[in-house]
Amino acid sequence: MKIQVVAPWLLIFTIVISSCTIDINQPSAPSPTALSEGNPTPQTTNGTLSPFTTILPVTWGSLNLSGKLVYTSAVFQNQSVSMGIRLLDLTTGDVSTIFQTPNGGWIDAVAVSPDHQQMILSYAPPMNTPYGGTRALYRLPVDGSGSPQLLFAPASEYDQYYQPEWSPDGNFLYFTHLNNNQGLLTYDIWRMPFPSGKPAKLADQASWPRVSEDGTRLVYVWINSGTGANRLVLANADGTDASKLPLKGTSTSIIDAPMFSADNQSIFFSAPNLGQSSTPGVLPVRLNVSKPLANGSIPSDWWSVPVTGGKIKQLTNIRSLALFGNYSPDKKHIALYSADGIFVMYPDGSGLTELVDEVGQVGGTVSWIP
Repeated sequence: MKIQVVAPWLLIFTIVISSCTIDINQPSAPSPTALSEGNPTPQTTNGTLSPFTTILPVTWGSLNLSGKLVYTSAVFQNQSVSMGIRLLDLTTGDVSTIFQTPNGGWIDAVAVSPDHQQMILSYAPPMNTPYGGTRALYRLPVDGSGSPQLLFAPASEYDQYYQPEWSPDGNFLYFTHLNNNQGLLTYDIWRMPFPSGKPAKLADQASWPRVSEDGTRLVYVWINSGTGANRLVLANADGTDASKLPLKGTSTSIIDAPMFSADNQSIFFSAPNLGQSSTPGVLPVRLNVSKPLANGSIPSDWWSVPVTGGKIKQLTNIRSLALFGNYSPDKKHIALYSADGIFVMYPDGSGLTELVDEVGQVGGTVSWIP
């Protein structure tokens, strides 16, 4: 596992409350063109993932993994940075690029649709383009054809949208909304019928929506705007009957990136080790904030708790940043994104194996498709 300094501008978030009206009838913004198969293939430099294509040694061959991983990765070249959406073939080790942002563009999350045909991107175009610097939700085919299309325009210059999540049937899209009016950051969770329904707010003071495998329940992180402490909340898929999960055996108030187990009986989540909620550990992260953050910016591990609440269980001992997980199609493994690379593990946290050793030391997501 490579240990490097995390880009600090990606780590500063505070989670509080807000409400907002979204106008989905505003015009779409033009976007950069996805990379085509005809593009040249630059050489890799100092082990950094090529912006276009490369081949990784299949060091995980004994696991007999199949399918492909769709993940985000940063490329730093000549004091500039761009983000790419990569496609790793787990059988051959081939890595191709579905989409690469121009310099100054940023992608912090990608959600692949249940039919594996399209993606929703949380994408901030470069500053010299329409909606430049504003994170909004864009559609893009998984094969990279065409260019990202704005799903709906931000309601104002202060509004941003990220953490997209599909319902298992593909009929709904969940996401987190951020408003930064007058320097006050506020967050809430919304759901919209896909592709063009009217969005509705489901929860205030909340982020990180994830839906159960059977599509009936929603888990998210509720934030106390006064103290910064956060809690796991379980609700119906439409946000009703929300209740905080009682957790036993932890003193940390920093919880993020929850997801349901394959049988929907447990919640996996990221959190620092007990007693280490304010300790940066092996990564020299320096944050100019006075409250705990629920954004993956503190070295953390994977934990689990029953959906009824109760005693938590530590699954890993990696103390890494920006953790995000996604199941394999057969539910036998979990693909794990971290600032240190892409890993795979069994659902009980054992068998942690590195697949990709460089994603640019930034936050992102991974999806596993057949």
